[in-house]
Amino acid sequence: MEVQVSPEFEKKLKALAAKTGRAPEQLLDEALRRYETSKVAALDWSQCPAVERVPGKVSGAWVLRGTRMPVATIFENLEAAANLDGILEWYDGRDRDQVKAVLDFAVRSLEPSAPDR
Repeated sequence: MEVQVSPEFEKKLKALAAKTGRAPEQLLDEALRRYETSKVAALDWSQCPAVERVPGKVSGAWVLRGTRMPVATIFENLEAAANLDGILEWYDGRDRDQVKAVLDFAVRSLEPSAPDR
């Protein structure tokens, strides 16, 4: 898919690419991944029964209920091209249904709302 950008944006992107030694496509890809991660972090996790936030436990981060595994760890691993089976293997003892509930909640929360009729 080709995306048209303004000449000003293209100039800034090329300057950043030259400065960092990375391809413009890599910079855009990373920016998009970070944007998606920030959207996940901004979700109202209090509405997901599979997670909890306990003051003093993992610095108050949202974690899988009854564990010390931060929700963010799931998404960081997915960003790094892991799959559900890999995550469950690497973090022994995690409950598949619990991790799946977190993923399902995120997907439902990120879907665009149906327009009012």
